[in-house]
Amino acid sequence: MSDLLRMLALSILGCLPSQATAQLVATPETQPEICPDRPSEPPFLENMDVRDSLKKILVQRMYRAASFQTIVETGDCSCDARFPAWDITVNYYLENYARLEDQWEIQETTKVYRDSINKNRPAARDICIAKNNWK
Repeated sequence: MSDLLRMLALSILGCLPSQATAQLVATPETQPEICPDRPSEPPFLENMDVRDSLKKILVQRMYRAASFQTIVETGDCSCDARFPAWDITVNYYLENYARLEDQWEIQETTKVYRDSINKNRPAARDICIAKNNWK
C-alpha cells in the first residue's frame, strides 16, 4: 500500500504548476551570506558545453584549492583571499590543461586539486571561523 501512496504522491507533484515548484529551487540571484560581492564564475565557465563538464569541475577545483592554500599560507581569510579573481586560475588552466581530452587524465588532474582542498580545508575553515568568514 505504501508504494501505491508514493506513486500517487509523485503523480500529484508532477501535476503541480511549474510556478509552484520553481519556488523550491535556489536561483543564481540568491545572495550568499559570506562575501556577497565575490566574483562570479567567468563566462568562459558558464558557457562551457555540457560535454566539457569534467573540465569545468577541474577549473572549479583549481580555484578552490588555490583559495584554501592562500588562506592557510597567509592566515588571511578576507573575502579577497577566500574568493579571489578568477583570472589566474583560468589562465593557468588554459596554459596547462585546456588541451586535455582524455577523461581519465582530466579526472586524475582534478583529483590532485580535490586532495589539496581536502588537505587544507580544516585549517582554512579554522582560520575563517576565527575571522567570522565561514558558514
